[in-house]
Amino acid sequence: MKKIILPLLLCLMLPCAAFAASSSSPASTSSSVPSLNLAGLMDLLAKNKGKVIMLNFFATWCPPCQVEVPDLVAVSKKYAGKDVLIVSLSVDEDSKVVVPFMKKMNMDYPVYMAGRDITKAFQVSSIPHNVFYAKDGQRVISEPGIADTEMIEMVFKKLLEQK
Repeated sequence: MKKIILPLLLCLMLPCAAFAASSSSPASTSSSVPSLNLAGLMDLLAKNKGKVIMLNFFATWCPPCQVEVPDLVAVSKKYAGKDVLIVSLSVDEDSKVVVPFMKKMNMDYPVYMAGRDITKAFQVSSIPHNVFYAKDGQRVISEPGIADTEMIEMVFKKLLEQK
């Protein structure tokens, strides 16, 4: 399966080397965007085993991310109530800019400030960067670039079909 999806994914995604030094500061306590470290993310993944999970690394200042988010919002709505979870992880330095961005983009799915340990563990060097997990909890894709609606839905469909 990975051999089939990965080349297709690479063809559909546009890499963006727009990643800057980020997430070295903890999220502001006045923000409603919670911070997440690697241990917290691993716990979140474990609690959602049995679902297809997409992690989306983004920043508010990243033009390709701004293009990608509406597709994530649309797919999130379409797959609501199904065994799918989309989680966005902001690499912005200041969480205060994320809340207005979330409101403007109608991001109604979980969004966290990514700790530096997460970006290191996932080898995120450019954004957007997307990671997909199968229902059994195995990471099947981790690649930089824009994921559009068609590609996300294709991956979700394939992963949901797996037993």
